[in-house]
Amino acid sequence: MEDLKTVFERTMKKYDRFEEKIPVLSEFIMGYRWLMSCDEDNRLSLALRVGQEKPQAVYESFLRSLTGLRCDKALEKLFSENDPELRTIAVSLCNLLGKSFNSEKYLCEYGIKRTEGLNFPYEVSGKKVGIIGYGLYNNFFLGKCAEFHAFDFRGPRGVLSLRVGKEESRLYPEGIHWHLGKNAVDFADVLSELDIVIMTGCTIVNNSYREILSACRKAQIRGIYGPSSELCPDYLFDLGYNYIFSASVKNKDDYLKESLNPLPAGNDLAYMDKYELVKMS
Repeated sequence: MEDLKTVFERTMKKYDRFEEKIPVLSEFIMGYRWLMSCDEDNRLSLALRVGQEKPQAVYESFLRSLTGLRCDKALEKLFSENDPELRTIAVSLCNLLGKSFNSEKYLCEYGIKRTEGLNFPYEVSGKKVGIIGYGLYNNFFLGKCAEFHAFDFRGPRGVLSLRVGKEESRLYPEGIHWHLGKNAVDFADVLSELDIVIMTGCTIVNNSYREILSACRKAQIRGIYGPSSELCPDYLFDLGYNYIFSASVKNKDDYLKESLNPLPAGNDLAYMDKYELVKMS
C-alpha cells in the first residue's frame, strides 16, 4: 500500500498547513457494493468493494477496532498490517481524510479548478474513446466518437443482451467495442491506441490504476471517476491524470436510507454533490 501511504502523507501535510480538524471515525457500513466510512460529523466516504477482502466476521472485528480512532491513526494501523486484504478500507479512509480539501477554496491552492456537476467538456468527435467500468459516460461517448471501447471486469453475461430471432441474432448494446471479463491492463494493446480514456475509481481499490494509466500512452485525456477517487487530487494529477470526476454524499441519513433499503434503486449519484476537477492552465 505504498501508493496510499504517499496519499496519506500528502494529505496530512494539508492538515498541518491549513489546521483543519482531523476526522474521528464513528462507524463503518459494509454495503453490498460499497465499503463506507463515517466520521463523528456524519461525513461519509466510499470505496467500491472490488478488491481482496477477509471473511466478513474478521472484517467486522477489524473495523470495530478502528471506530473511535482519528482517521490518521486508523490509517497508520492499517499500513502497519501491510495486508492487501485491508486495502479497500484504506481507500475509503483516504477518501474520508481528503474530503476536507476538495472544496474550491483549498483546491485553488494547488492549481486545481473545480466545477459542479458532470459535464465532460471535451470534444470526442473523431476520437477513439475508452471507458473502464462501463455505464456512466454513455451519453457523452455513444454514437458521438469514432470508436467507443468499453472495458469491464464483468463477463458478457453481466453486461450484454442477446436478441435471438429465427433468421439472426443481435448483440446489445450496439455500437461499442467490448473488452470484458478481465482487468483492463490485459488489453494494454487496445488502451495504447485510444485518444481518451476514463477509468473508474475502483481501479484505485484493486490497485490497477497506475498500470492502466501507463498503458494509455497516446491518450490526450486521461481521467478517473467516481466516489472511490475522492482522495488527494493533486496526487492523481501528478501521476498523469488530467481530468477527475468525483462525488461526495450530501446527507448521510438520506443516503443510507436508500442504500440499506430492501430494494435499493442503485442511483447513488442522486444523493451526492458531483464535481469535476482539472488543472488550471
